[in-house]
Amino acid sequence: MFKRISYPSSSAKRRPAFAKSAQTFLLVFFFIFLALFSVQCKKASLSQFKTFRLIDHLEEENIIQSPFKKIKTKDSRLYPLESFPMNDLGIGENPYQLKRKLRYGSGTFNILLAPPETLYKFKTQIPDKSVLEFSIGMVRDKNSVKKTSPPDSEEEGTVFLVTLEMEGREKILFQKHLDLPPETDKPTLTQSVHIIDLPQTDKKATVSLKTKGGEPHFAYWGNPVIYRANNEDKNVILISIDTLRADNLGCYGYEKNTSPNIDFLASEGALFLHPFSSSPWTLPSHVSIMTSLYCIHHQIYYSREKMDPSLLTLADLLRENNFFSTAFTGGGFVSARYGFAKGFDAYYEGRGGVFHMDSAQLIYESFSDWIDHNRGKRFFLFLHTYQPHNPYVCPSPYNTQFLDKDAKWEHVNLLGYLGGKQGIYKNLSEKERKNAKGLYYGEIHYLDQNLIGPLIEKLKQTGLYDKTMIIFTSDHGEEFFDHGAWDHGHSLYNESIRVPLIIKFPEGKFKGKKIRHFISQVDIMPTILDEMQIDYPKLMTDGKSLFPILKGREKKDRMFLSDIGSNVLHSHIPQKISMNNGPYKLILNKKFSQKDLDYFMAPPPNTDPLELFDLLSDPKEKSNIAQKNPNITTAILQKINEIYSQAKKRNTEKTEIDEKLKEQLKALGYIH
Repeated sequence: MFKRISYPSSSAKRRPAFAKSAQTFLLVFFFIFLALFSVQCKKASLSQFKTFRLIDHLEEENIIQSPFKKIKTKDSRLYPLESFPMNDLGIGENPYQLKRKLRYGSGTFNILLAPPETLYKFKTQIPDKSVLEFSIGMVRDKNSVKKTSPPDSEEEGTVFLVTLEMEGREKILFQKHLDLPPETDKPTLTQSVHIIDLPQTDKKATVSLKTKGGEPHFAYWGNPVIYRANNEDKNVILISIDTLRADNLGCYGYEKNTSPNIDFLASEGALFLHPFSSSPWTLPSHVSIMTSLYCIHHQIYYSREKMDPSLLTLADLLRENNFFSTAFTGGGFVSARYGFAKGFDAYYEGRGGVFHMDSAQLIYESFSDWIDHNRGKRFFLFLHTYQPHNPYVCPSPYNTQFLDKDAKWEHVNLLGYLGGKQGIYKNLSEKERKNAKGLYYGEIHYLDQNLIGPLIEKLKQTGLYDKTMIIFTSDHGEEFFDHGAWDHGHSLYNESIRVPLIIKFPEGKFKGKKIRHFISQVDIMPTILDEMQIDYPKLMTDGKSLFPILKGREKKDRMFLSDIGSNVLHSHIPQKISMNNGPYKLILNKKFSQKDLDYFMAPPPNTDPLELFDLLSDPKEKSNIAQKNPNITTAILQKINEIYSQAKKRNTEKTEIDEKLKEQLKALGYIH
């Protein structure tokens, strides 16, 4: 039994002794508690560990040895020709511009340049069940040093070495020699990908990346990262189908069976009935999707303009929040040369392009292969294909599926048949028009069956479907003489800028919900960030999260803004601007000059300077009610003037269009 201790009031000497004992006891208890708390905090910290990107943590102090430390000038010849400094969010300082994006073949990926002899050291914690993933590679181009080593010498290549130092002991985890790539007229590359299981410890360690060899060739470490597989995280897949009209899909009321898998996806998520793009052509529209900015704010209007490096992108924010970001695209006007690779760990282009009649299937194959090798990562994938874009040349039997038996074409380059951009106002026969539309429907059905259907099935098979946010949309639509013109990029009617938007949320949220609000595509990026609980500077975006609408807290329609620059792609089309006020949509048409009118084989249709349509009662925009509604027209015009007059000038950069990109743009009909 506990014995009670009493203290006589006169015992002044015993109290301090006990107080001292109690104080010691409390102090010991406090330190034990602190130690236990520290251990728990460390465990909690390690349990929350996601990724440690070595590129992001490279600072001057991490560079123990490098040829660049002896070089005082910034000479572009010191770097691979097809590379440029990274400007992704979160990379920190970039000593000697060693953090770079390297373009090779169809890909652009992040590298840490390490010409021998180079030694980088990084202190970090190594949580249980984590791995170090990286690629090693060497580039040879006109900037490379000449080979001076003896033939077949070890010196003509590079040795890559990874070591781990812990508690004073150093262990070699990886060692491999790469031969110098062969010398040709074009840049050549050797590369291999590796994943190393790291020792199971929660102690601090030093990871070293070392290259050694002869001449200081362009050796590099590709995107080295420590991470721990976690299948519980939510993922994001953004799918952009180039040139897809919303009103040609079953989920938007179309009577033909063009899109059963897309319709299924719509039933699994939220279907937005009135989304609008910010531009009727590929480049500015995709910049708006990736930055949540209207064109007047990102100011990409012309074919040689690239994104301002200071712009914050969706990929930037996701990458900074431990997402592995990869893109598979059709190139062209979504090429990395326009700045789209910013924030992506790897950005691939070409397989979804118009040179492949099966581009939708090729994009699926790239996606499927990536999922097989990266299933344990938290990922953001951007998928893009030109499959429905002219020319209409999809594989059999899809090409003839929606054609009459006496159809003139089973494949057609419609823009070429019209005589290029000069012929977009030519009036074809009703039979030819029906034929062209039938081929377009076949393109839609092909991508539905060979990209969307297999993608859904793959995600279900791998257990990723329920925890993946899938956003399905398009950059713009396509005209089939709805308002007296073909193709796209020259008008702002619904067939050009009303696009599909389906968002399938993780765990079935908002399943089957149909949203009738008028919204803009710039709302996509904030909605993704909201779902992933990622904070971002709200003042840097034009869009807003769609959650208030989805939850029924926001009742009013939102504003959308779409425009075309003057004479884009030498089109001889004057500037046009469109904005709404609820269901009322205004189009401001600048007047054609006589020189511009003379450019076309057939004259453009007569168009009023101001067109106002009630999209609820007149979705095909046949009745201009601007004069009958001067108050609405004036209010929208004032808002347009306010936005454009207050827009700050950006220092847009020019991009170089190489021969490969020129061929892609020619095939798309954009340049001649």
